[in-house]
Amino acid sequence: MKFSTAIAISCQIRRPFLSRIRQESPATLKYIFSSCVTGATGYIGGDVLFALTQTFRNSNISALVRSESRASQLTNKFPSVTPVIGDLDSTAKITSEASEADVVLRKTLSLFVVVVGTLTKEKDLASSNHLASATAIAQGLTESKREKPVWIQISGASLLSGPDITANTYGEPRSQEFNDLQGISEIRSIITSSPKRAVDNLLLKLSATNPHVRTAIIYGPLIYGRGRGPVNQRSIQLPDLAKSTIQHGHGLQVGRGLSCWSNIHVSDIAQLVVKLTQEASSNSQNPSIWNENGIYFAENGKMPFGEISQRVASFAAEQSFIKDPTVKSIDADAADKLTAHGAVLWGTNAQYTAARARKLLGWEPQGPSLEEEIPRAVKEEASQSNSKL
Repeated sequence: MKFSTAIAISCQIRRPFLSRIRQESPATLKYIFSSCVTGATGYIGGDVLFALTQTFRNSNISALVRSESRASQLTNKFPSVTPVIGDLDSTAKITSEASEADVVLRKTLSLFVVVVGTLTKEKDLASSNHLASATAIAQGLTESKREKPVWIQISGASLLSGPDITANTYGEPRSQEFNDLQGISEIRSIITSSPKRAVDNLLLKLSATNPHVRTAIIYGPLIYGRGRGPVNQRSIQLPDLAKSTIQHGHGLQVGRGLSCWSNIHVSDIAQLVVKLTQEASSNSQNPSIWNENGIYFAENGKMPFGEISQRVASFAAEQSFIKDPTVKSIDADAADKLTAHGAVLWGTNAQYTAARARKLLGWEPQGPSLEEEIPRAVKEEASQSNSKL
């Protein structure tokens, strides 16, 4: 089997990382994963890196990280990684890595991983630094000598929360549920009509001007579970809700608590990246998988935030972390004071069905459910805050 693909993977998360991975197969076929990764020490990026290194075990990685301390943490977790100190502003280097890695060996699979932005408000997803690095990756893939380079981006489901933010209806329900297979045109329209989604729009437009490039975007919902990366193994929405509950001594919900996001375990997001990477390595050109149709959701069900809050408070009370299992309502401003963009993260709607990955890639979530995760998350936050009474 021959591999001649360049792949770029980006995630909406913090902290940059640039890596090159070489792998020898038993048949002496050489794979090269030249990766522009920002987030190898972050929550999602770290878990994706773990999944990739588990799938492609005989790899040697050089990684761009911001500091010597981060470099040490990275190599302690992944001994094969050789760290290089740098950041996302090194756009010339990113472009060079994205273009040069494709011609290192005749038979290669080249993987570019760039994690940009944060899983918070949309304004954070389109900062000039993030867009600049994404543009550098796009330029590198455009200049690539490989026949069919691929860029996989991980973005955030707050894409679907716009109506709640505009109407200021935090904590209220919205019945609309999106389907990434049957409703792809509607989702694409939401992306293209949002100038704040600059990086996502860059990917959607890339194949129009560069037909040899294949792209895919994964929109992650409420992501939970302990990450398997080297540094940040903690998510945001559930842990911060548990932390605030313990600190205040009772449950908290935004408004009536009727808003709802779909949810997924972090390992299942990482596995979807692996599935797409494997699909890319087969040189698939299925138009249903890539480019304007390469928009993927990932979910393992949904749960209203009010129910999440009640489950958190009830378990915390059972464990004597708090005395009162009552859930009290707070407004959007109060939520934002408890955690960055709390009104959006706990009070908006982002409900969807992940049909595309299930049907086209054979992906199925295998991680624990959100219901199963809540006790672990509450115990961890109680331990961190030393708040057990």
